[in-house]
Amino acid sequence: MIDIVVNGTGPLGRMVFHLLESDDRYRVRAFTADARYCSEPSLLGVPLIPHDDIVAAIPPDDAECVSALGGLGGWEARRAHAATMTALGYRHANYVHPSAVVQGEQTWGANNIVFPFCTIGFGGVMGHDNVLREKVYLGHEHQVGDHTFIGVGATIGGGCSLDDGAYIAMGSTLTNDITVRSGAFIGIGSLLLKDALPNTRYYGHPARPDAEKGRGS
Repeated sequence: MIDIVVNGTGPLGRMVFHLLESDDRYRVRAFTADARYCSEPSLLGVPLIPHDDIVAAIPPDDAECVSALGGLGGWEARRAHAATMTALGYRHANYVHPSAVVQGEQTWGANNIVFPFCTIGFGGVMGHDNVLREKVYLGHEHQVGDHTFIGVGATIGGGCSLDDGAYIAMGSTLTNDITVRSGAFIGIGSLLLKDALPNTRYYGHPARPDAEKGRGS
């Protein structure tokens, strides 16, 4: 059994806690967060310990960490959130729900969280601190950077690349062999048929940059 400290008390952190608690491979020892989010001594029946005190309470040699922060706060915030625990000496674990289908060998970094009923195609490369929510399909030979967030039911075709901080909202579809550049946001239910520019929001069928919404064809 692997002991885990969950870094994050928001909705995503609590969702990850429930996944871990129902998985007999893991035991959650505590939640941790910035002191401003630790007004109570416990959360969901386990200790809630501020970042400043977590090393003394549960040393890094005694537990691994899963950092969980929702994507809408911005990917830079997610990056800083995970970096806090790395700086304290904790090793981040990957978590893959038992119902997920992972096809063949993958090359992954750390702190990748795969929710129930995902399918991850063969030949993939994934960096650090990525979230795949329920029922994501991530096609073969993908390239995923760091700090990306893929929402519930998104479908990403084979050969796609997601650069650092890409956000793919729930129900979106990306065709094969396209690239979503760093910080791009693909809106709910969108159909992306072309590469997405960095730090740009896309919506629609087919998806277009937000500045083009409402223009004629």
